Order: sequence, then C-alpha cells, then structure tokens
Amino acid sequence: MAEEKMSWKDTNLALIGSDIDHKCKEAAAQGEDAWEGMGETPELKVWRIEKFTVKPWPKEQYGEFFKGDSYIVMKTYKEDDSDALKHDIHIWIGEDSTQDEYGTAAYKMVEADDFLGGAPVQHRQVQGKESAEFQSYFESLQYMDGGVESGFNHVEPTVEKPVLFRVKSSGKNMLMTQMELSKSSLNEGDSFILYGDKANVWCWNGKAAKPLEKAKCNQWAENMCTLGTATVLDQGDGDDEHPDFWAYLSSGEIASAEAADEPVTEFKPILFRVDGNPKTKLKEVAKGCFKQRPGKLVRVLDKGSLNEDDVFLMDSGWEIFVWIGKAADTSEKIAAMGAADRYAEMEPRAADLPVTIVKSGKESPLFKSYFGM
Repeated sequence: MAEEKMSWKDTNLALIGSDIDHKCKEAAAQGEDAWEGMGETPELKVWRIEKFTVKPWPKEQYGEFFKGDSYIVMKTYKEDDSDALKHDIHIWIGEDSTQDEYGTAAYKMVEADDFLGGAPVQHRQVQGKESAEFQSYFESLQYMDGGVESGFNHVEPTVEKPVLFRVKSSGKNMLMTQMELSKSSLNEGDSFILYGDKANVWCWNGKAAKPLEKAKCNQWAENMCTLGTATVLDQGDGDDEHPDFWAYLSSGEIASAEAADEPVTEFKPILFRVDGNPKTKLKEVAKGCFKQRPGKLVRVLDKGSLNEDDVFLMDSGWEIFVWIGKAADTSEKIAAMGAADRYAEMEPRAADLPVTIVKSGKESPLFKSYFGM
C-alpha cells in the first residue's frame, strides 16, 4: 500500500530542530546556491521546492503553478521617490502540496530573508486565495494538476489526456484552473476551455460570464488549437448542438453563477497575542468596533495594543497579519508563520487566507490603516 501524503494544512511549523530543518540544512550544505545574485536589481524571480531545495522556475512559465507543489516568489522593486531596493517574498502553496514542501518553503523564505538582512516583507499565498498584490505580478495565474513528486512537469495537454480549464477573473487578473473532466465542473458565471487534442479545442461561455473572461478564454483556446481554429460555444445559444464537445464530459448539472462565487461578508478585525507554546490557543487582546468590507477601511484597532516584546496576529477578515517585535530571532520568524497555522485550527475560515509577516518599524500602509498609524 502506498504511503499516504499528508496535506500541507496538517503541518506544524515548529521547524527549528525538526526533520525538515535537518534535511534543508543537509541539502544546502551540498551546494544550495539559489540566492546568489538575489535582490540586486528590480525583477521578479520564482523558484520551486524540490526535495528540500529551491530550483529556479523557467521564466516562460511564470504564472503557471502545479497544484501539488510549493513555490517561492520574490519581487524586488524601487519606489518612485527612492533608489533603495525593496523586496517582497511570497511562498505559494498548491492545494495538493505536502507537509514537507510547505515546511521547506517556509524555512527557505526565512533563509532568503536572512540573506537579504531581514529587509523583505514575507507573505504566504494559498492556491485560489492569492492577494491582489501577488496577482499583480503575473498576466494570469494557471493551476495545473500534478507536481514534482508525481513526475508531471509539462503544462501542455496531450492527445491521450483531454483537459478542462476554468477561466475566471480575479480583480485585474485572470485565473486558469484545471478542473475535473465533468459537466458538473461547468457553471453559468465563468468561461471554460476544453482541450480534446490539437485540432479540437472549445471555449464554452456560461451565460453570465464576463466579457473579459470570454475574450481571454477565446485567446487561450486559440493558442492551444495548433491545428485549425478553436470553437466558441455560448450557453443557451446552440451549445447543445455540439455532441462532440459534450462527449468529453461525464454526466452532471451545470452550476449557477451564484453557486460558483463565494459571498462577500463583513468582518470585525481581531488582534491576538502569540506566545511561544505551539500547543496553546492564541489569546484575543482587541477587537474592532466597526465591521469592515473589502476595500473600505477605517481605523478599528488601537496601536497601543502592539507591544514590542510580543508577537501578535491580526485577522482582517480577508488577510492575516503577524506582527513581530524588533528583537525577534530566526526561530521566532519561523514561528510567526506557524502562528497563522495555529490560528487556522481555531478558525478554519482562515486556513487559506493570505498571510503577511509584519516587522516592527517596517509596517505596510495597509497594516497601518487598521491602527491609524
């Protein structure tokens, strides 16, 4: 019987002295040179986690992620009024990523942070829940089945394996996600690409799909159809007259547009103190007086609640921030990301939210806005 791979969500990021810690150090001792030249010029760089090491990801595949993998993404930039270089380091976790891959990504992010003298802002991104900042780095995000452990490393569909993709807008970006080859994977609010082979590619648009989704779906379908022209089908406008399209899809019902979208809810931000014991629950120290909605922020928390001697976690409702004091060492930096996992055990809704590590004195404008800084 094959050994069951544990989900990244079951990971406890108490990494110092752990098996992952030892394996990462062993791999680095054998020639880890991924950080050479990193952060010296404004650019975007992507690495994939492979067997406790980081390997450069091909530039032509930037924006393409395998669901079974974890990645490190770094953006180096200059602000308009300064020549100083700034850095944002993200780990991206696929929904099928393993504990070892997630743990290694978190470990390596801290290693990269130390390499750059603690200057970067650290983030965690989870497939399908990426922050607007992360999405802005790429023209689109594409999620592919498989990963480095499965040996599936090619993004091109093959004749032997037809593929269904969902095309969905997210803010200013487009997401392309590989779906189960089933009619029930379709919904009325998005566009879909069905790749049969090089000569048979369809773009199917739900009746409530957005114009930009339709346009991008058609563009990508044409790129995939290297022998001929892709066929565009609009729901309710003769799409049922194409049995060759439906023959690829198993039975099921097409979901409504509403069923495919998550509702936007209001939320009162909450601040917790994080202690050093990974087995204890986080202690709530403050709660916002006003409910927040995405994009509409007012000061809701007292900045006096932040103590330089402690680590704090703030749940804004749509993103998690972990604030750490100026005296934090490497082990505390790693534990900071682990605090988000501890909080997810208390609040499952937060498991997939973007996480940003905030260092005292280097707070982002968004974080400051919650405290009136």
